[in-house]
Amino acid sequence: MNAIYWICFGDSAKGCLAMAREALEPSLDEEHILALSDNYAQGDIRDVTDRAARADILMPWRGEPELDGTWQTEYQARHWAALQQLDKVNEAVIWYAGGNPCEQCGLRYVVSRLQQRQIPVWVVEVGWIPVSEIAQANDRVRDTSAVGVITDSHVMNTLLRLVPQPILRRYAARVEQRNLRERAAQSSRAGMAYFSTVGETAPNILPYFYKRRRMLTETEQAILLTEWKRMQEENTPLRAMVDGKLQSVPADYYDDIILSCVPEGENVAALTVGRAIAKLDKTGNRVGDMQIFSRIRALSTAEKLIIVRDGATYRDMVIRKIRG
Repeated sequence: MNAIYWICFGDSAKGCLAMAREALEPSLDEEHILALSDNYAQGDIRDVTDRAARADILMPWRGEPELDGTWQTEYQARHWAALQQLDKVNEAVIWYAGGNPCEQCGLRYVVSRLQQRQIPVWVVEVGWIPVSEIAQANDRVRDTSAVGVITDSHVMNTLLRLVPQPILRRYAARVEQRNLRERAAQSSRAGMAYFSTVGETAPNILPYFYKRRRMLTETEQAILLTEWKRMQEENTPLRAMVDGKLQSVPADYYDDIILSCVPEGENVAALTVGRAIAKLDKTGNRVGDMQIFSRIRALSTAEKLIIVRDGATYRDMVIRKIRG
């Protein structure tokens, strides 16, 4: 009996796939959705099963006092358990985003683990989707289920709970249309929207990508395995998308863009982190907040920016450009 598994990268992606599972593959056991949480685009990848070598990358926020230690322990345990389960896979569907070095590296690592057993490996690449497809998917959800809307305002959320469903549906439709217009406006392709991680999609639009899944040929698997071995041998601090291709790069590869996002006046580092994530997204690189935060500290040490007030998190830290 074949043990078919869906493999993805990160808890958000797993949650999205778990919600979409019934519509896509109702026979799939939810326990067969494996999420690898380590980011193989960073750090030493000579042996990604070495827990000590991967600890700082797997848990970049370990020093944050706000995070519960039990949650951190469980988070790591889920990752290592998923990594072990790869040996049970007899057929795989790997979900990844094209413009995401973390998921691209994850794809290559997983293929390297599975390729030697010559099992069927399917891939689902998340990326470009017509805005019209998203609108139709949203319409289908609104027509068949109750609608809930959550905003940043506690008062607004309370009021919205009292609104009748027909009115709430119209309100939700307007919000969705506005979000789609904004996403399309940021896109380089007219009428298209782009998702740079599986986890930022929605369960109702995943069928669009799932219908386009394909089985990797032996040649394609061999190429991905070769690329993973090359990156292991190079073992640079980072892997990034360079002109649409995954490449080994130095630790300071993103620094120029990060520096361009540092404010002239004093401001919290969170502003720079948010700006840099958005700007790097346009280069085909989805980069995590803690990775940018660590580079802010490195740039300060290199005297390329000033930490006006240090803090345990980027919400507490205040930085500015070096004047003159």
